[in-house]
Amino acid sequence: MVVNAINATEALSGINWANVLLGIPAINELLQIGKAVGIAVLVYIVFLIIRSITQILYSYRFKKVAKNVEQINQKMDKLILAVTKKK
Repeated sequence: MVVNAINATEALSGINWANVLLGIPAINELLQIGKAVGIAVLVYIVFLIIRSITQILYSYRFKKVAKNVEQINQKMDKLILAVTKKK
């Protein structure tokens, strides 16, 4: 009598583990939750990128306005000096 010895790796190599794991309801639900969390993280990253761009533009505009205000202050100082010298 001949006994066929089967190696464990040969026996398990024919199993498609992805299908086995997806067939388990709990793991399938965890994968769906993981996908949803991944999408939420990606949306948040896009939101942060857009927010940082708008803050950079805002700070550029703020600096430009501050520069204009400084120029107006200098001109007003010159006008005040000119008016006080005439009196």
